[in-house]
Amino acid sequence: MKRLLFAALLVVLLSSCSEKEVDDKITTESISKVSPEIGTTVNPMSDAMDRGQHDLSRNVVVDVSYYKTHSVARGDIVYYEDQSVSRVVGLPSEKIKISNGQIYIDGAKLDTFYGTAHIRGYDYEHFKGSDLEEKAKENLIAEIFKKNMKEITISTNEVFVVGDDWSRSNHSTFRNLAMKDLRGKVLGVSE
Repeated sequence: MKRLLFAALLVVLLSSCSEKEVDDKITTESISKVSPEIGTTVNPMSDAMDRGQHDLSRNVVVDVSYYKTHSVARGDIVYYEDQSVSRVVGLPSEKIKISNGQIYIDGAKLDTFYGTAHIRGYDYEHFKGSDLEEKAKENLIAEIFKKNMKEITISTNEVFVVGDDWSRSNHSTFRNLAMKDLRGKVLGVSE
């Protein structure tokens, strides 16, 4: 009986010590090919969403009225400003921080393909083994895969967006974005 009680207590303790996680079981890594007739076709001015296939670099189909009838969701790829596209990672009123290239939402690890640093489709392990010149690789690892950002609270009328390729993301694709500035949701790339 004591062993059973001890085992149950151990399970409870271990489960309470595990890292909390936020996941996204809806968003997929692949970008759909869609008919250009279902939206407005735009050509993004940045390759910050490049995951190695260059599929979001031109002829992106956007539903410009989507957010008039739908709420923004984590994982959405949004179109805004001067032909920019980025992925929503933080929602209104959430706290977001980055520690060693990992995004945390309200203290919980964002456990999805876009929750950690990527460069041209490479995660940290694959990038370490790439054939890039060693000094350049070391610099990118320090700058991107070890990236830190102090915790901030997203206001009630904003989202936080990040480009999928952190090495190509800058102030326009890695930032808070006012909800009023969302010009549409990316549906896919033109067939």
